[in-house]
Amino acid sequence: CALPIYRIVRFFHSLTLCVSLAERRKKELLMKSITYLFLLFLFLSCSNEEFTLEQYEKFPVKFAKQVITYPNNTFELFLPKNWEWNVENFDSTDEIILGINAWSKQNEKNYIDVISVQKSKGLSNAKNLKAEYEIILEKLKQNLNYKLIESGKSSFFENETYFLHYRSNSGNYGEVEIISLITESKSDKNFYYINASASRTKDLKMNMSKMVQCLKTFKEN
Repeated sequence: CALPIYRIVRFFHSLTLCVSLAERRKKELLMKSITYLFLLFLFLSCSNEEFTLEQYEKFPVKFAKQVITYPNNTFELFLPKNWEWNVENFDSTDEIILGINAWSKQNEKNYIDVISVQKSKGLSNAKNLKAEYEIILEKLKQNLNYKLIESGKSSFFENETYFLHYRSNSGNYGEVEIISLITESKSDKNFYYINASASRTKDLKMNMSKMVQCLKTFKEN
C-alpha cells in the first residue's frame, strides 16, 4: 500500500535536515581546523621572532645589582647581584690588553649567561672605530656558525659606539645569542668590547634584558 503523502514529505524533510546538519558540522570542523592552523602559525611566528637590541633595552625587568671595578680602576659596571666574576689573564694574547668575565649561576639545564669586557688594541691598522667595527662585521658575516641579527650605531655611551647582535646557527635549544658593543677608549686609541652572551632558553628575553641593562652602565674611569 502507498504511504500517506504527509509521511513522504516528513521523510524527505528529515533527510534534508540530516544532510543540512552534516554539512554544517563539516563546515564547523573545517573552520576549527583553519583557526587551529592560523593560531599555530602565529605561535610559531612569535616563537621564531628575534628581539632587537632596542626591544631588549625596553623589556621591563627588575633585578638586584652589584657594581664591580677593575682592580686598577680602569673601568666599572654593574652586574646582577648573584653573579661571579674574575679578571682574565691575556698575557698570551697580543691584541687584548685587559678584561674580565662574569657569569650567572647555572639554570636547571646547566645553561649560563656571560658578560665580558675586553680592552683591545683592535684589528684595524688605522686605529679608527668605524674601521674596527667594519672589520669585525665582515668577519662575522663570513662565519657560517653565526647568524647576524642586526648591527649599527648605538647611543648607549657618550663616546661613539657600534653594536653587533648575532646568534649561533646550530638550531639547538640553549644555543648562544650575543650582543657586542664596540667603543673607543677615552685615554688612548684602543677599543673596548663589552659583550653579553645569553643562552637561548625560555628565559632568553628576561636574561638578555638584564644583561643589556648592565652593559649600559659600563663606565671608563
